[in-house]
Amino acid sequence: MTKKITKTKQESVQKKLWQKQGFTLNPMIELYNSGDDVIYDQELIPYDVQGSYAYGKMLHRHGILTNADLKILEKGLDEIMALYKAGKFQLKVEDEDCHTKIENYLTDHHGDIGKKIHTARSRNDQILVTMRLFMKEKMKEMKSFSLALVNDLIDMAQKHEFVPMPGFTHMQKAMPTTLGTWYGSFAESLLDDIKIMSAISDVLVDQNPLGSGAGYGSPFAFDRDKLSKDLGLSRTQSNVIYCHNSRGKIEGMVLEACCQIMLTLNKMASDFLLFTTQEFKFFTITDEIGTGSSIMPQKKNLDVAELIRGRTATVISCRNEITMNILNKVSGYHRDGQEIKRPLFLGLRYTEMSLQVASIIVKKLIPNEDALYEDMTPELFATHKAFELVKKGKMFRDAYREVGLNLDKIIINKDNIVKMLKESKHQGGAGNLQLDKLRQEAKKLTK
Repeated sequence: MTKKITKTKQESVQKKLWQKQGFTLNPMIELYNSGDDVIYDQELIPYDVQGSYAYGKMLHRHGILTNADLKILEKGLDEIMALYKAGKFQLKVEDEDCHTKIENYLTDHHGDIGKKIHTARSRNDQILVTMRLFMKEKMKEMKSFSLALVNDLIDMAQKHEFVPMPGFTHMQKAMPTTLGTWYGSFAESLLDDIKIMSAISDVLVDQNPLGSGAGYGSPFAFDRDKLSKDLGLSRTQSNVIYCHNSRGKIEGMVLEACCQIMLTLNKMASDFLLFTTQEFKFFTITDEIGTGSSIMPQKKNLDVAELIRGRTATVISCRNEITMNILNKVSGYHRDGQEIKRPLFLGLRYTEMSLQVASIIVKKLIPNEDALYEDMTPELFATHKAFELVKKGKMFRDAYREVGLNLDKIIINKDNIVKMLKESKHQGGAGNLQLDKLRQEAKKLTK
């Protein structure tokens, strides 16, 4: 649960970077302006520090910071990170944001360097680059969790490659398939999701807006391309106005990647919930992943899959909230852009956690082969029987009608079920899942 920030009217208001002498901000206005934003900024501190390291190097290259200044700056930023890791660099409402907290620390502990570091830099482009660095790192982590789940799914597909399973269309039994095909479908879906996420991260997120100032540049001949390299970002976002107009657009695309991942997990969770019912019993819920009832002793519930299903809607809502935030805004910086942080952080957190628990579900749910074989009723093989007639020379529509009029004469047994499934030798069919190809694709995406 997000901790709410409270503040009494009697608490003093700390001096802000923009505050003029003799000016006092109403405490309630201060609380409303900052509010929960400092909670999210607390997590952004390392990325803001990273941005300040690189920005200090650029100021040094252009003669604004001396050699001594740069050493003092790096010492001060190292101190901040040490305090942060020790849990002693904590934001309060009166700090307003991580940028103010860091600059005030540098000024209070290292004098003039704190006053110099903000030369030609605005909190407007400072938060932009801080968020880019944060999102880049988060998407890297999410990619790792996604690939881990892909490999878990491929492992299960290989383990149960020819275990038969009914396939459904219109929620009705349709044709036979296999557990291997079913597991593999989600592995391949996630691989597509990872490609979407990588494209968004590598092309959109991995670009530097720092140096654009308040959105209109500065009268300095800064080498922003060199700054981008120091930041570890692959390219420079050029137009200074667009740097700021892209706020919300890029965060929204990050959550679009999350939405695609969650939609894949949602379908998998929905399948698990259906297939673990007493009516299906395709899988057994183990104690590690199942919960019980406070009143019904016999109950074993797959709550975790229900939450994946529900949190998909939450992530989609987070993405929509960001879109609504940037709607109808004229060009330039807007303070309510800070409201983008809440849905972004929540969407990223839910997606990352959902990927982790999905891996656990995949590994801990036990397929019930007896129930799966039992559910392979003869009508599932009607299409296969029609195809057998086609192979003997009948036209498909005639074969279709003949089998349809004789459904009660279809006979199958445990031995010929797998034999028929293995006949689907085309790429992606039950007899040719190409799991090694999926594994190689996942390996390439790891790089």
